[in-house]
Amino acid sequence: MNKFLTLLLVAAVVVSSSAIAAKGDSSSPNGNPIFSMVESNQPAVINGGGVPNSSVELSFDLNGMESWDAFDDADNIIQNCLSGTAITGVGWTSVGITTEGASWLSEAGVLFTNSDGSADPNGVSLLFGAGDDFTGSGTYDSGGVVNLADVALADVESNVDGLFVLQFFEDFDDVADTIDANYTGGTLTFEGVDLVATPGPNCMMLPPPPPPVVPANNTLALLLLVLSMLGFVAYRRFA
Repeated sequence: MNKFLTLLLVAAVVVSSSAIAAKGDSSSPNGNPIFSMVESNQPAVINGGGVPNSSVELSFDLNGMESWDAFDDADNIIQNCLSGTAITGVGWTSVGITTEGASWLSEAGVLFTNSDGSADPNGVSLLFGAGDDFTGSGTYDSGGVVNLADVALADVESNVDGLFVLQFFEDFDDVADTIDANYTGGTLTFEGVDLVATPGPNCMMLPPPPPPVVPANNTLALLLLVLSMLGFVAYRRFA
């Protein structure tokens, strides 16, 4: 074997090892396989938003959801489904995920933040299938709402606009600009302070808002009004 071919093989082994390590690495710097904060050095402000008094349930059953690319990629799906003062907890029930290609179940994630998006240092990323480092389908359940304080994370507090943002992303992007996983069902519940659902065109996880009620023309009332006006005119004429 010549020296050039040997160097090529060594380089291939090094590159392959790096790729495997990168794919297996967790993006959760605090060591929690499911939850992590955007800024790992940010101290957790336990229940900084106050005592939870409300919740909003979002559904994957309505339209499903696609998980595309790495964190903050332009292809990723962004959802604006709720507003309020603070998110203090999150839970999920029967969330189904099916991967595409070589993507693992452990790589499909959702980031929830205030309207600053990934610039929110208290934003929280959630990996439903943490530990399932293989392809295929899986269903995940949190067993109730998980208080962020119980996993040493800060409440996600809104800005003055009161908006919260969800970004669906891949912890490791196997193929750029391609769907890596699909959410096939289940619900995602946020608990917090003064939370309300915000259905609309920027949210596929809530039923659309009902159409505005347009009062029907009341023909009888209109006829009575016309007759009364005619009677008034006749009275004035012959008075």
